[in-house]
Amino acid sequence: MAVNARSRAVMERVGLPHCMTFHLDIDDPLPGTELGEVEYELTRSDWARRYR
Repeated sequence: MAVNARSRAVMERVGLPHCMTFHLDIDDPLPGTELGEVEYELTRSDWARRYR
Protein backbone atom coordinates (compact mmCIF):
# COMPACT_ATOMS: atom_id res chain seq x y z
CA MET A 1 0.00 0.00 0.00
CA ALA A 2 1.26 3.45 -0.84
CA VAL A 3 0.38 4.58 2.67
CA ASN A 4 2.89 2.12 4.21
CA ALA A 5 5.81 4.53 4.41
CA ARG A 6 8.05 2.22 6.46
CA SER A 7 7.85 -0.62 3.95
CA ARG A 8 8.44 1.80 1.09
CA ALA A 9 11.50 3.18 2.87
CA VAL A 10 12.93 -0.35 3.18
CA MET A 11 12.38 -0.99 -0.53
CA GLU A 12 14.17 2.23 -1.43
CA ARG A 13 16.97 1.63 1.07
CA VAL A 14 17.79 -1.75 -0.48
CA GLY A 15 17.80 -0.17 -3.92
CA LEU A 16 14.51 -1.31 -5.44
CA PRO A 17 13.15 1.36 -7.76
CA HIS A 18 9.48 2.34 -7.58
CA CYS A 19 7.97 1.44 -10.93
CA MET A 20 4.26 2.26 -10.53
CA THR A 21 1.32 3.18 -8.34
CA PHE A 22 -2.06 1.70 -9.18
CA HIS A 23 -5.56 1.68 -7.76
CA LEU A 24 -7.74 -1.37 -7.17
CA ASP A 25 -11.50 -1.48 -6.84
CA ILE A 26 -12.00 -3.05 -3.40
CA ASP A 27 -15.42 -3.65 -1.83
CA ASP A 28 -14.31 -3.16 1.78
CA PRO A 29 -11.11 -1.06 1.59
CA LEU A 30 -8.68 -0.52 4.44
CA PRO A 31 -7.81 3.04 5.49
CA GLY A 32 -5.18 4.37 3.09
CA THR A 33 -6.37 2.31 0.13
CA GLU A 34 -7.39 5.52 -1.63
CA LEU A 35 -3.67 6.34 -2.04
CA GLY A 36 -3.21 3.20 -4.14
CA GLU A 37 -0.91 0.22 -4.24
CA VAL A 38 2.74 0.48 -5.16
CA GLU A 39 5.01 -1.80 -7.11
CA TYR A 40 8.79 -1.98 -6.94
CA GLU A 41 10.95 -4.06 -9.21
CA LEU A 42 14.39 -5.50 -9.64
CA THR A 43 15.06 -6.66 -13.18
CA ARG A 44 17.46 -9.46 -14.01
CA SER A 45 19.84 -7.00 -15.69
CA ASP A 46 19.76 -4.64 -12.68
CA TRP A 47 20.46 -7.59 -10.38
CA ALA A 48 23.36 -8.74 -12.57
CA ARG A 49 24.95 -5.28 -12.51
CA ARG A 50 24.65 -5.01 -8.73
CA TYR A 51 25.39 -8.48 -7.44
CA ARG A 52 27.72 -10.25 -9.83
